[in-house]
Amino acid sequence: MSKEQEKFNTQYSNEKEIVIFRSKSIFNFSKSEFTNLKGSLKIEGFKNLGKVSLKELKLTGLKINDCSQLNRFDLSELTKLTSLTVRDCPKLTPDDCSLIKLTSLKSLTISNCSRFNKIFNLSLFPKLESLSIIESSNLITFDCSPSGLTNLEISDCSQLNQITGFSKLPKLDSLSVINCPKLTKLNCSSIKTLIELEVSDLEELNCSNTSIEELSLNLCPNITKLTCLNNKKLNKLDLSNCSNLVDLNCTGSILTSVDLSYCPKSIKVEPSDLIITQKKENIRNILLVGCTGGGRSTLANVLSDTNNFKESAYAVIDTIGVGDTKLSTENTLFKIAEGILSMPEGINHVLYVINRRFIGDEISTFNMIRDSIFKSGILDYLTIVRTRFSNFRNKGECETDMKKMREENELIAEIINSCNGVVHVDNPPINIIEEDDDDYKDRILFNKNARKKSRNKLLTYLEEKNMDEQFKSENWEVLCNEIIEYIRNNNLQELEIDPDILKLSEEACLIL
Repeated sequence: MSKEQEKFNTQYSNEKEIVIFRSKSIFNFSKSEFTNLKGSLKIEGFKNLGKVSLKELKLTGLKINDCSQLNRFDLSELTKLTSLTVRDCPKLTPDDCSLIKLTSLKSLTISNCSRFNKIFNLSLFPKLESLSIIESSNLITFDCSPSGLTNLEISDCSQLNQITGFSKLPKLDSLSVINCPKLTKLNCSSIKTLIELEVSDLEELNCSNTSIEELSLNLCPNITKLTCLNNKKLNKLDLSNCSNLVDLNCTGSILTSVDLSYCPKSIKVEPSDLIITQKKENIRNILLVGCTGGGRSTLANVLSDTNNFKESAYAVIDTIGVGDTKLSTENTLFKIAEGILSMPEGINHVLYVINRRFIGDEISTFNMIRDSIFKSGILDYLTIVRTRFSNFRNKGECETDMKKMREENELIAEIINSCNGVVHVDNPPINIIEEDDDDYKDRILFNKNARKKSRNKLLTYLEEKNMDEQFKSENWEVLCNEIIEYIRNNNLQELEIDPDILKLSEEACLIL
């Protein structure tokens, strides 16, 4: 927190009104030190605050958060302001807000302001590029025109049933409409520039004439009709959670094939020459292994967020971490074996999770699991997942990191080259509390987005692999003997096997 912010909080945190004008003809001398405010300012948790008036200041960023009594603000002529966030202000309405001459505003977020039954006239903000409307529970209709928006996010608006004005968004390339259950129909066919589309709860979608390359409708289990005519860039369509889809029209699109395994057999499909795949549903098993503290359990939690994938399509089994001080090495291996044998149909993929480049512990753990349990053949199904890699979306940074790992020594290079490769992700914490960080709400939203993109990246990678083939290990008795033999041959500590471990227990699976 800057010293300027600290002074501001000390001065105003218990006030009912904040009035600051830069104009020398009218500013309040007792508070003149704030007339030169510039950069970013946060007004957060001011429980008594009812009115805010900031005029002609040089602020570039402003956040008004968690002001439960706020019922009016005037931000006229903040011509330098590029980012504005208003969050958790339940008494504020759009009519109580004056936003004249915000000529530089590029990003606007309205979140959890329950009395917002409409959104500002977007023509007031000629440079607005990004708009987020979150948890506006009284918003029923929204006209997003006219504007130069490139990114529009609408989520958790429980009463929203109509969005209009798409035809007047000539630059929009990203649209997200999530958790708006009353919005069952969406027509964005007039947005030729649209590249990314994320939707949920829809029953009908028309995304014709757009520039979307990949489209997933796994958050729309009740969708019955999908129209994507003349989509000249659409090459991937995921309908694996669309069990009610009865009408699909991709005429004029470059899409050549589609998997309808989870759709009704009676589905009407156009064009008639579209290659259709309809496979019998199978559970595809993913096993997580790695050292304790490597991010394995967090990855399991992120993967098991069931919103995006059809139930029972995947099962994620998180085994005990190697290096857990409460268990001996052999008991740890037996616990991993239990996880394997909870999947009698076989393993589709093994993810070996690390949170840094390979060092001694990771190398020895990798070799131990491979040699004691999996023997030959498993490396064809194994991928290294590198967690806590903040630049995971940058392909160049990922390749550089993998190159450094290979160059560290020949043993590491051999491990990487022998398996399917390395996938970089980042699953930062979302259980941040207020005392830990002044920006904890923004960080939670940012971290949730990072986890979501990590999940999509990893599952997209797995989908691109041949997930229908499975590695089948030996039976329980053979596995036990292999583990015991490995421990004795490598002079590990004396076996202290819990008798209960020798019983094949039911492993709790996280179903995607």
